Amino acid sequence: MMKQEADLDSEKQIYLTCEKYYIFELLIFAAGMMGAYTFNLRGGVFCNAQTANVVLMALAFGKGEIANGVYYLIPISAYIAGASISEILPRRVRKIHFLRWDTYLVGFEMLILFLIGFLPLSVPVQIVQVLINFICSMQYNTFRQTASVM
Repeated sequence: MMKQEADLDSEKQIYLTCEKYYIFELLIFAAGMMGAYTFNLRGGVFCNAQTANVVLMALAFGKGEIANGVYYLIPISAYIAGASISEILPRRVRKIHFLRWDTYLVGFEMLILFLIGFLPLSVPVQIVQVLINFICSMQYNTFRQTASVM
């Protein structure tokens, strides 16, 4: 009987607070808000995921609007850069003092979004798009694992 209990305990995975389901709900909500913000106010691109941008790029190419299609490579490239950096940095940073990598990432995201909030709409949309794409991809890539139980 003891062996069976030990096997069950070893199968259970302990999740960190940042891997809990309710944290993912907050991150999904935040990403949706960022996508709506950039699409409606900052140039008509989605900065929380790139599927829609690839579709919009393909539509532009299909219509013969090459310059418009190439434009979508800006947010797509920023997203790829953020995902790449979020793979490299945690290996080097892991833990500074008492905080983990993902805690610093959320703080960095909050700072960037706070600063973006003060940028007037006259600022070129590409600046905001690149910043938001970058942090969205880092967020998505960092918070990949979630507890399957609510």
